[in-house]
Amino acid sequence: MRYILSLFFLTVSIFGFNYHLKPYPIADNVYCFFGLGTEANEINGGNIVNSCYVEIKDGYVVIDSGPTYSYAQQAYNLMQVQKRLPVKYVINTSSDDTHILGNGFYKEQGATILAPKGYDAERKPLLSEKITADAFINTRIIPPDRRITKDTTIRCCSMRITIDRIIKSDDNYLTVFIPSRNVLFAGDMIYNNRIPALKKGRSLIKWLKALKKIEKQSWERVISAHGIKSRYSALRNTQSYLTLLKERVEEAIQNGMDKQSAVREIQLLSFIDDSLYNKWHKKNVAVAYDELSKIVPQKVVTPTPKPKKKVKAKTITKPKPKPKPKPKAQKKYEPNIRYYGFSQAIKKAKQEKKIVLLKVRSDNCPFCDELDQTLKHNNQVKRLINKHYVMVQMNNSRDHLPLGIHVGVTPSLAFIRPDQQKVEMIIPGIEALGELINVLKEGIKDGKAQGYLK
Repeated sequence: MRYILSLFFLTVSIFGFNYHLKPYPIADNVYCFFGLGTEANEINGGNIVNSCYVEIKDGYVVIDSGPTYSYAQQAYNLMQVQKRLPVKYVINTSSDDTHILGNGFYKEQGATILAPKGYDAERKPLLSEKITADAFINTRIIPPDRRITKDTTIRCCSMRITIDRIIKSDDNYLTVFIPSRNVLFAGDMIYNNRIPALKKGRSLIKWLKALKKIEKQSWERVISAHGIKSRYSALRNTQSYLTLLKERVEEAIQNGMDKQSAVREIQLLSFIDDSLYNKWHKKNVAVAYDELSKIVPQKVVTPTPKPKKKVKAKTITKPKPKPKPKPKAQKKYEPNIRYYGFSQAIKKAKQEKKIVLLKVRSDNCPFCDELDQTLKHNNQVKRLINKHYVMVQMNNSRDHLPLGIHVGVTPSLAFIRPDQQKVEMIIPGIEALGELINVLKEGIKDGKAQGYLK
């Protein structure tokens, strides 16, 4: 599916921090654990970045080791359940804490750690101040075995893995390409359903050039550090935001707008529902302004002499009657979403060739209440659901979920194919409206592609 399956909520128990990890298949022998679309905090334990692994003939290659020692340990245990193989390599696509702090566990298992040139093993990890002590236990920054200073190819048995310094002048980011699987791990070069962040001195212009380079590579799936999309739409989201940001900031500079005014005035409303927009967008405008103001010339406005006013003879004219105001067009409101019992929904969806959409909430869940309000009041959401879905709602605190469905976080949405009573996708923890709309659209695309949606 274009939307790769779910993200699971994280809990703290008396036995330590449980990340509730679940590997999802991306391609042949390629799997990923998907992070949450928020900032690191005590609730999620820093699980905000995607971590993946590739099975090779005699071991595994891990792409980004995750936020903590405990996270890496839990991921490793799941790999061993799948197949008892050692981890041969760990490749960090970024030097940020959430990409590298699982390295210590994998090093203990005998893995070779490859990292960006800018990897600083002497610094204090900032993540320790954001998550709980039991989540951070045994976690530390360790030196890598090798820093990648130029484009590199490693061979693991019969598999070739290409590591690319995608921006040659930036020492903090790498991409990893596996030609035999047509999978590109783009790291922090791509964000989806989350605003890209121009931090650590990143160049907007060089970032856009790097995205052009990524676009030309012959991959079928791309895994970013943030978000669950894996097709070209993942690339488009980041590319569109950065391109529009550049255009708007250039226009502001050309028109003589100062930096403070640009930060205040420039809004990209089509991205306002993406996660962390309010935190990063204004900072991005400021960073882009600093970079672009050095190369974008301001328009030179030459004053034109004012023409002499001609004195006209006064003429008395009768005032024209005021036109009657046109009646305002009434806004069309989409009918409210109707909910059905599960058996009734399966039957109705079969007959009408729709998808069964199961919404799972729980008691005392403020995010569930927010989703309910969105489903009740947002016309675009109601239109998509009324046309293509049959809705069911259940309470995880009270109801037994059908088809063996288990969710670790609420609210969750389960997409069910009615003719086979098969769960196609589970998306938990939806908070942003833009993410909800994208998920609904992806469900529709997949249903049509598989032929069970009208």
